[in-house]
Amino acid sequence: MWDQLPELILTEIFRHLNSRDRANLGEVCKSWKHAMSSPILWRSVTVLIDRDLRGELPLAKELAVKYGQYMRRLELAWSRPYVIPRETRFARNIQSEAGADFLNVIRTKDVQLKELILADWVFSCKWGNRGKLLCAVANFLGYQHNLETLNLLNANLGVSDVLRILGSAVRASGNRLESLDLRGAFREWQAPHSNPRYLRLLGRLRALATLKLDYPALSDSALHALASAVPLALRTLHISVRDSDSRQHTIANTAWHELAVACPKLTVSYTIAEVMLQLRNNRELLDDLLVSLLVRCKQLTQLQYDGVLRSLDTLRDICELQTASKTCFQRIHVKPRNVSSHNRAILDDIGYQYDHKMVQQGVDFCIEDPASVLIFH
Repeated sequence: MWDQLPELILTEIFRHLNSRDRANLGEVCKSWKHAMSSPILWRSVTVLIDRDLRGELPLAKELAVKYGQYMRRLELAWSRPYVIPRETRFARNIQSEAGADFLNVIRTKDVQLKELILADWVFSCKWGNRGKLLCAVANFLGYQHNLETLNLLNANLGVSDVLRILGSAVRASGNRLESLDLRGAFREWQAPHSNPRYLRLLGRLRALATLKLDYPALSDSALHALASAVPLALRTLHISVRDSDSRQHTIANTAWHELAVACPKLTVSYTIAEVMLQLRNNRELLDDLLVSLLVRCKQLTQLQYDGVLRSLDTLRDICELQTASKTCFQRIHVKPRNVSSHNRAILDDIGYQYDHKMVQQGVDFCIEDPASVLIFH
């Protein structure tokens, strides 16, 4: 009965299986083997370098030889975002070489992708032979003439590595590349904001409609390059603020204005993932600004504030936002340096009022008294 099912139904079932199960199903009967060759099953492929490319005859490579010509979306990733200390350099070398060999196989098959995802490579800098793998990625991209999306989210590579990959993509498909995600692509301390090669590459992205990147990768020159490259094309610019920028730089209003004029349909958005405010001995009244920040940045998960609060009612407002589910913190610790008897009473009242509500939300909430070994919860 199973071998008599229409091929359309078989392929719909096979789409929910992993690569190993699909490979085994292809050995059941001729009709299933024929259904396995349906292009729709291989349009989108995910390969975990350290899991799917193991052994003398890696399954992913075997399937790429058979069905790689149908591939249009490839996610090349690792199964974990860290390196286990027990793993030897020899094993890391082998896995990196396996990744390079896999890319050479699909390059030989003349696979033309529309989307390539190299996300969450945050540990790749610690792997042996990573240079060989990155070189293989760059060479592979040099033959991708139809690429529309390149995703380097959390690649955490050096400037030269990212620019080599981006340069290959731009040379081969710069007139087709519509979406580019560079959030976390560069190591923070190597932000390329004014790197001449980086600026030249941005200036060659003629079809770019969506760009996502970190704030340290922006500069007046970067916005000028985008305005020159993608007039009328760029529609979405998403900026991620992950940490305080050591350069403490600002972007001139004239640069933003130039980009807005060149791209009239552009929408700019931002995500603030973590903020640290070190404002010792500040004299500005920042209480309202602090609450306003929390109200506006609804996805903020970490805020460290080292400064003066003019009124402890600000802390009460913050707790109220959390209990009303208008913020999404999982840990709220208050460590005052000096507490008067009046403020101690306010802190006690805040702790009494919100402690149970925080527990219900699973929030780690405590108020410490610097004059005592006790901690007010």
